[in-house]
Amino acid sequence: MFRTVFGSDYFSSCGSDQDFAPADNALVAAQQFLGGCLKGDFKQAGYYLQPDSTNNAQLAKLKEAYYHNNSDQRVEYRSANIIVQNDEAVSPTEEIITYQNSYDKITRKLKSVKTDQGWKVDLKYTFSGNL
Repeated sequence: MFRTVFGSDYFSSCGSDQDFAPADNALVAAQQFLGGCLKGDFKQAGYYLQPDSTNNAQLAKLKEAYYHNNSDQRVEYRSANIIVQNDEAVSPTEEIITYQNSYDKITRKLKSVKTDQGWKVDLKYTFSGNL
């Protein structure tokens, strides 16, 4: 069963990292990260990303790809909803979220990991295929 989680209007622009609340579960981390990416708020997306050089490089690629879209496409992404298809616990500290956005409808997977700073997205696993 699919469920629409949040439209992009749920997410608000924030002025600093202190404005972002730590994610208390894997799904919230994924939603906040994806919401930031969809609306072009890569500061928000970065807050919910597990910090390391590989993840930061992947986020930079996502940002570059976002801004290679024309303005109409960016408007469509900003108004898209996140549709969670599956949320699978791999372990108590790792979950795989399968999702689409309502604009391009491409099924993707994202891994969330539990850290001392709350749940974070780990793109290394998303792009390496080693979920």
